[in-house]
Amino acid sequence: MENIVKSSKSDSVKIIAYGDLCWGYGFVNFDKALYFGNEELRLAKKFNNQESIALAYSDIGNTYTRVNKFKEALENHLKAYTIRDKLGLKVKAVGSLSNIAVIYKQQGRYDEAIEYMTKALKIYEENGEEVKQAIVLVNIGNIYRNYKKSVISKSYFERAILLSKKNNSTSTLTNAYSGMLLYYFEAKNYDQALKYANLAVGLTKSSNNKNDLATIYNSIGQIYFEKGHYAEAMKFYNQSLQFRLFMKDKLGEASCYKNIGLCYSKLKNYPEAEKNINKSINYFIELDAKDYLREAYNNLSKVYEDKEDLEGSLNSYKKSVALKDSIYNKENADKINELQIVYETEKKEQQIKLLNADNKVQKLEVAKRNIMIWIIAGTFVFAILFSFLLYNRYKLKQESKLQAEVIKQQDLATKAVLIAEENERKRIASELHDGLGQMFSAVKMNLSGIAENLDFKDEHDEKMFGKTLNLVDESCKEVRVIAHQMAPNVLLKSGLTAAIRDFIDKIDARKLKINLETFGLNERLDQNVETVLYRVIQESVNNVIKHAKANSLDIQLNKDADGIEAMIEDNGKGFDTSLSENFNGLGLKNIISRVAYLKGSVDFSSEPGRGTLVAIHIPLVA
Repeated sequence: MENIVKSSKSDSVKIIAYGDLCWGYGFVNFDKALYFGNEELRLAKKFNNQESIALAYSDIGNTYTRVNKFKEALENHLKAYTIRDKLGLKVKAVGSLSNIAVIYKQQGRYDEAIEYMTKALKIYEENGEEVKQAIVLVNIGNIYRNYKKSVISKSYFERAILLSKKNNSTSTLTNAYSGMLLYYFEAKNYDQALKYANLAVGLTKSSNNKNDLATIYNSIGQIYFEKGHYAEAMKFYNQSLQFRLFMKDKLGEASCYKNIGLCYSKLKNYPEAEKNINKSINYFIELDAKDYLREAYNNLSKVYEDKEDLEGSLNSYKKSVALKDSIYNKENADKINELQIVYETEKKEQQIKLLNADNKVQKLEVAKRNIMIWIIAGTFVFAILFSFLLYNRYKLKQESKLQAEVIKQQDLATKAVLIAEENERKRIASELHDGLGQMFSAVKMNLSGIAENLDFKDEHDEKMFGKTLNLVDESCKEVRVIAHQMAPNVLLKSGLTAAIRDFIDKIDARKLKINLETFGLNERLDQNVETVLYRVIQESVNNVIKHAKANSLDIQLNKDADGIEAMIEDNGKGFDTSLSENFNGLGLKNIISRVAYLKGSVDFSSEPGRGTLVAIHIPLVA
């Protein structure tokens, strides 16, 4: 390729060649990659070719990303995106969006990262770009993994693996395997983690991608460290370090020194342990990598604890805690800087477009030679075909009308059932509150009045009368609670969010801790939507209490332009979603039928021992 650059007299060819060299050297030699990227940019600016300028900025941004220089990478990707967006290059602009989202993720700006990644994913799906879909799926999976949403993260990694295999994309498959590696590592299933690590190593060695090898070797080192095989862990940490030194990746070097130091501590070589961890601390301070610095101080505290230097351990721990409190509103920031993003270069897309254009010209030539034959044949069959189409169109219209009427009647029937059910709930709640509740209150009042005129034979009778009075009082309260659950006034008065909070506040947090997060629900929803969602969430929470044996439950409600998303995830015992008998109970059937009434969808994701995720989507009709 370098010989092509030297021998070519065409500047347009040189621009493409410089871009390819920047991309190729990006995996093995940062300085050369950056040099060729700048040469690509210089020539593009010379001819004022805006599309080529954007491509050069993107190539340079990817070069900086691979060595974790995120500030410089972000500056270049933002420039590329601005130009592409202005030119209306939707597909290429979304490539820049993906790169920007990855950097936001590394900076701890997770909400922005996942927002941009989701936008990019939708555009890639619309255009059928499955390799880029897989890249974005891995990135989203890693963010959910950081948020401890294990079931969701695994599903994204599995989708990425399927798309990568389908398209024979080695680099993307490597990243997906790395995601599964970390998923199983955090689940403490080290055998499965090593399985995916070895799969990733096999792919990466064939492509000689030093950056990915460094990442995977570091992960393998962590696996052996957790298994207590410290000498084996040290071997892989040092292999990772050699690649980092070759690529001049300071953040990666520091991460290796931090891990090596902790290994030395476990091997009771405390001077080497302190030396390596202090070296990593100096690098992290220089790079302003606060979360890595926090972890390094925490590791240093462990070293001092192992060598029984309690004062040193306490001082290092205090520094770690102080940094943890200062990091942008995230309890668990990134600990591993091993996310690798490999995008298809825009210049390759241009070449493909040119090849497609040549193919179209050839097809037109063939069509021109055969056009007369088609005209003769077409004239002969036109009358028959036209008659058939008219008949078929009439038949389809009739079938469509019939189907529409069936759907309409089904909707009316479903709506009538739900309305009748809600009305019956309100009626029963009213009867309980105004009838039985008032009777209990009268009984309590009468018993209290009688007590003043009664002479009890002994203390036992007096205590029994008091207990009876207390039972009546408890019954009054229970009737009010049941009436409120059947027809909560707060749902009608204050809306969905307030009603759900009121419902979960009545649940004992010592037995089940419930976290509720809502986004975009500042305005009231349609009453039917609020009622159905409240009943679905109420049913889901009751299922968790009755069956899941969980101690933690997360509920997320998010409203955007597409509709309402509800995510209900517990850490209970889970169940096998492939067994139909698990869906035969009224609880899950009620959830499915209520969501279907609103034209929504519900997915159950669960495994025995892995908890359960209920994902609900309700479209909003304007």
